[in-house]
Amino acid sequence: MSIPEAQLQTWSNLGATVSSATTYNSIKTCIEGHTWKDDISFNIYLQGSYRNSTNIRGDSDVDVVVEFSTIFYSNKDELSWQQRQDFNECYSDGKYSLTSFTNAIIERLKDYYGDAYVKVGNNSIKILANSGRLDCDVICCAEYREYRSFSKINTTNYAKGIVFWTNETDEKVVNFPKIHFDNGTLKNQVCNSNYKSTIRIIKNIKAKLVNSATIQSSLAPSYFIEGLMFNMPDSNFQKTSHYARVLAVLNTFYNYSDSQLEELVCQNKQRNLFGNTNQQWSVVDCKIFRNQLIKFWNDFQ
Repeated sequence: MSIPEAQLQTWSNLGATVSSATTYNSIKTCIEGHTWKDDISFNIYLQGSYRNSTNIRGDSDVDVVVEFSTIFYSNKDELSWQQRQDFNECYSDGKYSLTSFTNAIIERLKDYYGDAYVKVGNNSIKILANSGRLDCDVICCAEYREYRSFSKINTTNYAKGIVFWTNETDEKVVNFPKIHFDNGTLKNQVCNSNYKSTIRIIKNIKAKLVNSATIQSSLAPSYFIEGLMFNMPDSNFQKTSHYARVLAVLNTFYNYSDSQLEELVCQNKQRNLFGNTNQQWSVVDCKIFRNQLIKFWNDFQ
């Protein structure tokens, strides 16, 4: 029995946004309410499914980025000798570090919410839910510039992202959330606003698989699901029904060879989606997820 269009319509709906907005505004009020030195600047914004409008009912954690913009990090060591010389003539080392800024943010969060509600993890600072506020992961990071080239007459040839180092393992993590958002928004527009709703359907099916203990949630993180679907042809999402769109997605997914999967890029187009790092998806995990998705679709009662 095929999944009814009405059920797919329900799964396509955007999850709750009021509680996420309440959570975001609470974090923003907390941090901006602190008295900072005049030369300290930062940006606070949502990241993840709530930011990208791919959240579904039951999504709990809200991701809030606190981007330290007084300083920036870069890949300058990968530039040529002459380009590094030009860079060093344009920029000098900053007086602050991301570590000192992160420590100040942790102290502020604990003062505002209380120690019991603030837990420092490896990748983020967890603010526990309370008083209408959802669980929240606060990511303290700095601006990151990935230069393609550099010269004194062209200092802006770079992709702008964020960077932080994990608290426990000191692993460098680079991401490009604003490029990710812009690329997803553009694809959604080109696809008649069906791209993100189809992602939500796939995420709802994943939730069913997780709730039935068929798979572990970590097998297919939402970020990787978005990346996978971003690579698919726009025509998959331009069909006239949810059923036709999801079927096209599953057929494309089924027909990917291992070598084709390895060529796919993240939605930010700055990194490969598949690989061996902690920030990439495993082809093996992806194929297990694919098989269970297709089985769910074929066996639906």
